[in-house]
Amino acid sequence: MPLLPELASAVRRRRQELGWTQQQLAAAVQLSRATINELESGRLKDLSANRVERLANELGFAVGLVRTRRPKGSSSLETAARTASVSYASQLPPAVLFEALSQGTVPPDHVPHLRTLLQEVPVALLADVVDELQEAHGIDKAETWKRMRGLAAVLKCERTLWST
Repeated sequence: MPLLPELASAVRRRRQELGWTQQQLAAAVQLSRATINELESGRLKDLSANRVERLANELGFAVGLVRTRRPKGSSSLETAARTASVSYASQLPPAVLFEALSQGTVPPDHVPHLRTLLQEVPVALLADVVDELQEAHGIDKAETWKRMRGLAAVLKCERTLWST
């Protein structure tokens, strides 16, 4: 599949999962709403590499739309929990991360871990976690993104992903 149609489909799907309007996405990646609309509708004939990169980075895609790499046999949830724990003496258990992302509750001793996750973990890994929660537990992707956005607001995360 050519890159632009593949990107258009992925952008529309992720934007909708995030609950964003075309205008919100356009603002986050410094493009016009018309450009986003033309991309998603298949009318856009060309998009510079810089623009593709901005879209991909903001939405957690690699150019070419390959998935993130993680250790063999490791789930995205485990990888995300481990990544969020790098700067801390204690580890964020994957079960606690699952509870936070599925229920919106975080034990006080793991608040810093979750803030690190939402503020610093690559968007591609967050997207993999969202995919895993749907595939393994039937949790709607849009609801997971919405829950993450709510947690990010409470935890005062300043990442563009959460402010749009």
